[in-house]
Amino acid sequence: MQVLMSNEAHEDIDSIFEYISRDSVKYANETSENIYSRIYELENAPYLGRFVPELSDKHFRELIYKSYRIVYDISEDSNTIYIHFVVHGKRNFKSFYKSYIKNKF
Repeated sequence: MQVLMSNEAHEDIDSIFEYISRDSVKYANETSENIYSRIYELENAPYLGRFVPELSDKHFRELIYKSYRIVYDISEDSNTIYIHFVVHGKRNFKSFYKSYIKNKF
């Protein structure tokens, strides 16, 4: 399957890098590289992630990397995995998700 990432997902990873790099550029690079590596694992195992527990809609799945939640969905028709966003696990997911949906649609 092909992985496509939203602009928001790329911006999220950039923000994670910026935040961590305040303390350690090395760790910021490592973290962002590992998030991307985790995302591209989905090409060969799209159902690797679980359903997002806070959502009753089973359309969205999430893959965890350390404290980060990588939220995506799968389109069997187009053979595509779409990465929507990457969020820290301590954030209020429901309010973050509502804000994302409101801005997206």
